[in-house]
Amino acid sequence: MRKVEILLALSEEDLHSLMTVGLALENMGYHVTMAKRSLSAIEMCHSKTFDLLITDLLIVLEKTKEMNPETMTILILKHHQNSLPSSQAFRFDPDDYLFEPFELDELGYRVENCIKKREPKRKLNEKVLNLLKVMSHDLRGSLLSISATLNLLIRGSYGKMEETVANRLKELFSRTTGLIGTTEEFLGKPNSMGDDLEREGKPLDLMQDIIHPVLEELSSELKGHPIVIDHSFTAKRVSLKAGWIWLKTVFRNLLKNAITYGEKECTIALGFEEQDSCCRLNVYNSGKPIPEESREKLFSKFMRFGGNGSANEVGDGVGVGLYLVKEMIQKQGGEIWYEPKEDGSNFVFTLPSDSLFAIRSTTDI
Repeated sequence: MRKVEILLALSEEDLHSLMTVGLALENMGYHVTMAKRSLSAIEMCHSKTFDLLITDLLIVLEKTKEMNPETMTILILKHHQNSLPSSQAFRFDPDDYLFEPFELDELGYRVENCIKKREPKRKLNEKVLNLLKVMSHDLRGSLLSISATLNLLIRGSYGKMEETVANRLKELFSRTTGLIGTTEEFLGKPNSMGDDLEREGKPLDLMQDIIHPVLEELSSELKGHPIVIDHSFTAKRVSLKAGWIWLKTVFRNLLKNAITYGEKECTIALGFEEQDSCCRLNVYNSGKPIPEESREKLFSKFMRFGGNGSANEVGDGVGVGLYLVKEMIQKQGGEIWYEPKEDGSNFVFTLPSDSLFAIRSTTDI
């Protein structure tokens, strides 16, 4: 069972209070992340969802409620001349309060109470995620059947057709393939939010099982764009032990970004390199690199690229692609980062070396 994640953000200039409270919570069995400043606390909430926030900073409370409404909050109020006005405190609706000075036992009681109050909501969210998985899985199965039938019709298995009819069927086939990718996205997202992300699956051919199907899904986006796809690494056939849902989700997001934000006549290059302790994969696109001031926010929740390549904060429901990609990769024991290039952008991610099943020359197949 995973530990409860607590973000402790206090305005104390003296680190003694922060360290004392943090250590006490760790001794109670919680995993504690400590932030010395409001800005660093807000950045942490951008990149990670915490179970509980303990803070005396109203701006941190406000931003956490905006970004992660499911996070429980305890607001610490001070008994001195700079104490927070009660009207402001109530406006941000924390789940509980603590007045300084407080005993560590009282802190422990209030933390435990908040976690108990969160449990029914967590169970409800779990049921919703499970329902989403089942619906996405069933919908994907139906779409695969439709796709297979359309493919047989296009190939003439049921007789010849007029060219206009055949072209319309090809269009339907392309759209159905795109919908299959969408259902896989919805299968991947609830898995990434929970603790049951598939860590190891049957060996997958990186090109045939992952990249080719994703490029086929994105054929409508590629159509009409003079984009060159360079996957010269396929001179060797790479097989990975991985869950196909999350791995396709990773490449789908990275390739979509490359297609959308690359230059007009864009080159997209895919790479693979076996290193001592990991496998290194990358997706590169030519064009302008992402502005330096936006790079730190790339993998934050509710951030998306703007037309000029900048990362902008957006509302709920969008802009979570790279955030979830990072979550998925880290759950596999890997990392992802952005490398600016003079003539483009390069997203690099790693997987543990034991994810590699085999590398074979294509001449051996």
